[in-house]
Amino acid sequence: MEEKKTAAKQQDKGISQILSHEKRPWPGVAFIWIGTMICIPMLMVGGMFAGALTVTSIFWVTVIGFAICCLLMVLGGIVGSDLGLNSTMTSTRAFGMTGANFSMALVVFIAETGWFAVQTATCALAFCTLMEVFGMAFPFWLACVVWGAVMCITAVYGVRWMTVLNYIAVPLLLILCIYGAVHSIEYAGWSAISSNVTENAMALPAAVSTVIGLFALGATCNSDYTRYCKSRADVIKATVLGVLPAATIMIMVGAIMALGTGNYDVTNMFAGLGLPIISMLVLVLATWTTNTGNAYMSGLAVCKMFSIKDKNRPMVTIIVGVLGIGLAIMGLADMLNTYISIIGAVVPPIMGIIIADYWVICKGKKELWKPQRGINWIGIIAWIIGGGFALIETLGILYVFSPALDGVVLAFVSYIVLYKLLGKTSLAGKGEMTIEEATAIAK
Repeated sequence: MEEKKTAAKQQDKGISQILSHEKRPWPGVAFIWIGTMICIPMLMVGGMFAGALTVTSIFWVTVIGFAICCLLMVLGGIVGSDLGLNSTMTSTRAFGMTGANFSMALVVFIAETGWFAVQTATCALAFCTLMEVFGMAFPFWLACVVWGAVMCITAVYGVRWMTVLNYIAVPLLLILCIYGAVHSIEYAGWSAISSNVTENAMALPAAVSTVIGLFALGATCNSDYTRYCKSRADVIKATVLGVLPAATIMIMVGAIMALGTGNYDVTNMFAGLGLPIISMLVLVLATWTTNTGNAYMSGLAVCKMFSIKDKNRPMVTIIVGVLGIGLAIMGLADMLNTYISIIGAVVPPIMGIIIADYWVICKGKKELWKPQRGINWIGIIAWIIGGGFALIETLGILYVFSPALDGVVLAFVSYIVLYKLLGKTSLAGKGEMTIEEATAIAK
């Protein structure tokens, strides 16, 4: 009986609150983010930048873009740490309990399930290519099923198992990627790589926007992990050390390998180094460490949408995984560019609203934060304003700086202004409730 109680205490929660005795050391959260950063999209963006920006510009664009992401992540992640709630639950004041289901939770579910499908397809293609090296023809659909299931099962066991996976995989992936960069430099020569592009063909604000848009969803969901952090300082350490160094290294590695090999496709980059087997293993491991987070976050969002109890989170994660596998087989990855653009426009403004609500309206004090019953239409309207403007920029109708960042700023300001005007009306929700009431359904 005692063993069962211990196991229950160690199980990752869904929408219920993380209590002080359930907090964990920050390095575990940092390693999850490091594993997330070591992924194929990072290498792909590095390869894309290689043909349009100088090496120096690539470095500074990456640092600036992810520094902005880290700032937003820290401000949003502290909300989760202070309250002990995941990202969807931290939005239940800014959007209301019901409104959060149709804003934060729904968007996270759609976006994360889509990313799970894209990464599953990428992993499956890498595995099929690896099998070809050994003279075996492995069906793409079957590879999607097999690897999608493996990644989904890892996510079922939650943050604890994801941390263990990243402790094992991250060092190996870093070694392999750094080897690829060093090999490229030795093969082509640093002078040739650094002088390959002498003038920026892409506007630097547009490049920064690409970086922010690439990580828009992950930045919004930081509370899913930082709710386990013991203090605000731990959130800062876990976020900055987990995101900025690894992200910069991966994009720079992608750029250097692309310039050194003359190939801009990730698979061809490694193949150009004469390492076909290692290259495919890198792709498989990189997508594995990232995709577990996609399934995990999507499952949490569904739990919030339908008020599902914590004990059923594993089953929900499996269902989300099955849906993602189906989308992978259907070819969602073929529409990746359009998918990233849309997600990069509509998701970040949600974070701007949550940050405005907690840090400005509630003055950063957890005792002033209470979930709102029903729908907080102020948050919904601010989201429409910020996300709508970002979409207009994405479509090229109007351009200011970065669609992702512009949407965050506009949503942030809109929420504050609207709340000052309408915060005491019925548009702000149907009254406050305690966190215990809001999370009671999960127990």
